[in-house]
Amino acid sequence: MKVLHLCYSDLSGGAARAAYRIHIAQRRLGIDSHMLVINKLSDNDYVHTVSKWCHIRIKILNFVATSILKFKIKNNPVVHSINIFPSGVVKYINKLNPQIVNLHWIGCNMLSIHEVSKIQQQIVWTLHDMWAFSGCEHYEDLNSPCQYVNGYKSEGFFTSDLNKIIFSLKVKKWKRKKIHLIAPSNWMGDCAKNSFLFKGNKISVISNCIDHKKYKPVYKQFARYVFGLPKEKKLILFGAMSSTSDVRKGYSLLKDALAIMKIKENVDDIELVIFGASKGSYSDNVNMKEHYLGTLADDVSLSLLYSAVDIFVAPSLQDNLPNTLVESLASGTPCVAFNIGGMSDLISSEIFGSLVDEVDSNSLADSIMTLLKMKANPNLISEKSAKLRNESSIAQQYYEIYKLYIN
Repeated sequence: MKVLHLCYSDLSGGAARAAYRIHIAQRRLGIDSHMLVINKLSDNDYVHTVSKWCHIRIKILNFVATSILKFKIKNNPVVHSINIFPSGVVKYINKLNPQIVNLHWIGCNMLSIHEVSKIQQQIVWTLHDMWAFSGCEHYEDLNSPCQYVNGYKSEGFFTSDLNKIIFSLKVKKWKRKKIHLIAPSNWMGDCAKNSFLFKGNKISVISNCIDHKKYKPVYKQFARYVFGLPKEKKLILFGAMSSTSDVRKGYSLLKDALAIMKIKENVDDIELVIFGASKGSYSDNVNMKEHYLGTLADDVSLSLLYSAVDIFVAPSLQDNLPNTLVESLASGTPCVAFNIGGMSDLISSEIFGSLVDEVDSNSLADSIMTLLKMKANPNLISEKSAKLRNESSIAQQYYEIYKLYIN
């Protein structure tokens, strides 16, 4: 069985890392899994990329698309992709000749909407965000939610109407495509089931996987020594791609929560560790000792960092099944997150941390303080995480879906 995973990158970004982990897990299971990416960062022989000219073409087309999007609705600050220009990637799919094409994150004009409709093989699409069934936006506008359910309404002239145009194009081009969707979280699965675009499609919920031989508890004092972090302090970890600048990641709510903690209790023994950003600005000041670690990309460093801290906080306002929580739990570190998106799939019991029902800084502050006072059991957290996101089990679930479409 030959499977081709399509994703813009193999290692850069949460969706890319999740897709790459699935690819590796499938090869270990014995599936002839390959990846096709635009931005290749790994040295894996089964990860393929396009020619230099095709890469340049996609970059130019994405620049044009970004220029168009600058005049679009400014209310929703998340990433947008219009994907209307042919990239030429389909010929690479045909050359590799897989039996199954597993799409992942194909934004930034990696594959046009029309080109998706021209893929001859059975398509399985792993939904790392909401773009597949939305307009241009990769996550919906919280001030105007659920437009993907009934179709986007006209909001004015062309520049304000781009979501509707792209949504209508997807409906037109994909209405005859039988795409099997895989949602990493129950929340994403429910969104897809309720969507206008995919309400009649087969939808399976399969968690992202992680290698528990790489992500596992490490002696805390050793991990702190490696990063030069204080040995006796309580350490809170926060991080993601563009961790402090991406509004969706909720850093502003975390800042306010830490300020509230400062008022409510003596927190002189608590410090904040941040990855995904190299430094903060004056406005980021939380009146608490901060340690900025910059971007960490390799598994060894990330696993060590999760082991070095006491808790990981993910105050996201929108998220599917974030790798950061998957990695933290595999490393034995409990998490705090708002009860949104797929967070309840990850923090499914008190063993794994705390879900905050009210999306506000006061509730977040209370949950952080409560969890910091509890004694976690890293080995138990990691063991239970391994049962839920075991590599071979996840790969087998994908294999069972692929088998449905191979004669």
